[in-house]
Amino acid sequence: MWRDATTLQVGITPGRALVVGGLGPIETAVLRALDGHNTMATLREIATKAGAEPGVADRLVDMLFSAGAAVDQDQLRGFGSDPQFLPDRASLGLVERCADGGGAAFERRNQRRVDVVGAGRVGATIARLLAAGGIGDVGVDDHTLVTPADVSPGGHPAEAVGLARDRSLGEILPTRTDLADADLDFVVLAPDDDAGTPHVAAGLRHGGVPHLLVRVVETTGVVGPLVVPGSSTCLHCLDLHRTDRDRDWPAVVDQVARKPTTTPPCDASLATAVASMAAGHVLGYLDGYDVASVNGTVDLELPYGLPRRRSWRPHPDCECRGAEASQ
Repeated sequence: MWRDATTLQVGITPGRALVVGGLGPIETAVLRALDGHNTMATLREIATKAGAEPGVADRLVDMLFSAGAAVDQDQLRGFGSDPQFLPDRASLGLVERCADGGGAAFERRNQRRVDVVGAGRVGATIARLLAAGGIGDVGVDDHTLVTPADVSPGGHPAEAVGLARDRSLGEILPTRTDLADADLDFVVLAPDDDAGTPHVAAGLRHGGVPHLLVRVVETTGVVGPLVVPGSSTCLHCLDLHRTDRDRDWPAVVDQVARKPTTTPPCDASLATAVASMAAGHVLGYLDGYDVASVNGTVDLELPYGLPRRRSWRPHPDCECRGAEASQ
């Protein structure tokens, strides 16, 4: 977009927009020709005909590449070039600010193996979103039968009622036989209740597997903590912090785990919002970025709907050694 005869703007949002001003006739001619139909050779020729050295075109294009404001069409191949993935790859390209439009980063996602433990409304949606985001192998660990209450727009389809949850999603989610023996890159814990979750989380922590707890409790969706074993807050750290503040907390948690609600509240829109946030955090973490649920939880409460982050430091009495790593 041209703001005036000598000022080019690429992008709109504050975090991505690039404004280049003070452009002369030569730079303007080259940039106006950068429309996706001209090769670098053509751009160099345009610069030369305008009276400049060919390198002017290369410097302008490299500037746009480094800012994530342009992509090299010769690199827009490989995994992620399937039309269904193009919007996700384009988004990742903006985050990565790279000339290949996110191609290399998307290919790395295709090499990832992620399991989702618990596939109710929240977990099923997370699994499908991770697949849509390019994760190459998404597994589901949940043999519970799908009920009508599990059916949701982004999760189990109505025709899956009566099937095991893992089977319901098995034909939808991607699997890669070449990754069958590979170590898990990540595990999402999306339990219907708290029974068994501490034990599973402890096993993952001891095994060095990053994991994220996601759930809907009454009218609040909670994403986090995302546990990086040995270097961040773990689930047991949170319990210790809560016990410090409320000595009766362990008794309350124990009773909740032993007496689960027959039909636990799980608003469809809240479950979908929480699942979307969680999937984004998993993808962001696997892509190598900092995400808000490391050393924290993000709460989304009905009806207001504004996410709120709560910070949780590793507890000094926890055996996870996260406190040592944070010093």
